[in-house]
Amino acid sequence: MRGAGTTANRSSPAQVEPADPSAAWLSTGEKGTALGIRALVWVATVLGRPVGRVILRFVVAYYVVVHGEVRRHSRLWLERAHQRPVGLGEIYQHVFRFAQVTMDQLFLLRRRCLGFELERTGHEHLSEQVASGRGALLLTAHLGSPAAVGADAHEFGQSIHVAGYFRNARMINAVLHGLDPERGSRLIHIVPGSVDSVLAIQERVDAGDMVVLAADRGGVNERHHVVPFMGSPAAFPQGPFLLASLLHCPVLLVFGLYREPNRYELFCEQFSDGIDLPRAERAAAIESHVERFAQRLEHYARLAPDNWFNFYDFWRLP
Repeated sequence: MRGAGTTANRSSPAQVEPADPSAAWLSTGEKGTALGIRALVWVATVLGRPVGRVILRFVVAYYVVVHGEVRRHSRLWLERAHQRPVGLGEIYQHVFRFAQVTMDQLFLLRRRCLGFELERTGHEHLSEQVASGRGALLLTAHLGSPAAVGADAHEFGQSIHVAGYFRNARMINAVLHGLDPERGSRLIHIVPGSVDSVLAIQERVDAGDMVVLAADRGGVNERHHVVPFMGSPAAFPQGPFLLASLLHCPVLLVFGLYREPNRYELFCEQFSDGIDLPRAERAAAIESHVERFAQRLEHYARLAPDNWFNFYDFWRLP
């Protein structure tokens, strides 16, 4: 999950800033309490999505007023994306968009896609991959809703697993697990330096499944490449591309952008048939893949700037 929660009854305890600035998102704990999150779940599931959205507006207003760091990072992003000053109203809408997408997971996890419009672009790439019987690595980012992509894949019988660092989102993940007990079996917890994480992903890909991995955030002390992104140098992790080279499988990009009031634009594109890293040109080859991913991420982020959900200083270089 992302570095900011959707409810704000109280702030989580202060955490130590990691030595690696590019892993700053790991120190951004959940805001709110498990009780607050469960209350929102109850409202959304019992009273329905429209009522949940109304209540969410008040929750987000409180959240934006109380949490200055979220306001600051939202402003920095929006002004970079729009190339102009932004006001508090746009910051509020940005955080509210994050809250909306997070709440929609409650419905998407339960396969309640009725009421949502799913508009697909590049869907044939995913269909062809499924038809081939081969597993694949699906790279995404903290932009929009990967849950919408997963719900769509489920519609045509494809099993999708999600790999990532989940330690700073324990409360919301526990709540989501309660809604969908099978969800835990589809999560692959990445532990920095652990070979078991790689083997778990390899096992799923070898079985013909898809594994989704966000390629915009790195772990503590993970190696990065600094490449242009949204007009300034930004650090992107090498890990996803090193992993892809070990898996010897196709790599696709997937994004699910939210549009008011209930539409998700689902994008899928071929990134590579298989990433090869020649020993003699290993560093240059990785950098090339990282830069190409950053270019495609910028393309989709500019399509929907309010779907950017990295609420920390993304351009703080290691």
